[in-house]
Amino acid sequence: MTHFIMRLQRLDSRPLHIGAHLMTEKKILYISLAATLFFALFGTTWGLYTNSGMIIFDGIYSFISLGLTSLSLVVLKEIHNHKDDEHFPFGKAHFEPLLIIFKSVMLMGMCLISSVNALSDILEGGRLVDPGLALIYAVINTLGCIAVAIKIRTVNRNINSGLLDAEYNQWLGDTLLSLGVLLGFGISYISLGTGYSWISPYADPALVLLMSGIFIAFPIKSFISAFREFLYIEADDEHRKPIQSEAERIACELQAEYKLRMVVVGREISIELNFLVKDKILKVRKMDEIRRRLEKAALTIREQHWINVNFTELKEWL
Repeated sequence: MTHFIMRLQRLDSRPLHIGAHLMTEKKILYISLAATLFFALFGTTWGLYTNSGMIIFDGIYSFISLGLTSLSLVVLKEIHNHKDDEHFPFGKAHFEPLLIIFKSVMLMGMCLISSVNALSDILEGGRLVDPGLALIYAVINTLGCIAVAIKIRTVNRNINSGLLDAEYNQWLGDTLLSLGVLLGFGISYISLGTGYSWISPYADPALVLLMSGIFIAFPIKSFISAFREFLYIEADDEHRKPIQSEAERIACELQAEYKLRMVVVGREISIELNFLVKDKILKVRKMDEIRRRLEKAALTIREQHWINVNFTELKEWL
């Protein structure tokens, strides 16, 4: 059985546009880091000043995001560090889903703890908060979060980075939290001086409970996707289609059977394709031509990929 492995990951052979994507990814993560630090300090300080559990929740979420974004930068650097490649012969693509799993678990835990605390506040009669000061915070925070989320989303359309996608989910969640604060405290502010002023103490914990329940959906989604990658579950039909189509054409030309195994892990796609070729001698040049065709198909899915192509005449090697 002859085989060939093709891997587009090393710095000395990486296309220039991949390097440009890496620089852009780092830049966006640094922007996210700076914005997160600002909102973490702003939210926590304002929340303590106004005695708002909702705003404190938002600030603590930002501090957790700050740590997770910093961790993302460390992992991104490690993924592209090739000094210790001998210790990771199959690459470090699995670092990315592992990080996303950790981030998702942290965010889900925070939402659950906040929900329990908010429910406790509601049962104890609510929490008095100045809705006017809370509204000022909500407006500033909402506009800032929307701006950062749009920036990340726009850039990631070209890069298709799992790390930036997780970062976008964090900012989208923070935007929803801020919108919830804006809506809830707006209603609370309007209710003052009316027959519905009794709802004002319940606005803050009710918002924490509601937003925690809504926001937890985002880390759950990221967790499921990353966990599938970490378990090396077979790639979906959308990712398989270009390789499957090319493999079928090649098998038809060679009058051969084939077996395709394919997984997507982080920013890398791993492909193993075995051809059962009976009573036929293939020249090395022909084999390389087939591999180049598969490489071209792989580039339509991921810029970084690992391709292992095997040719055999023994059924047990298929």
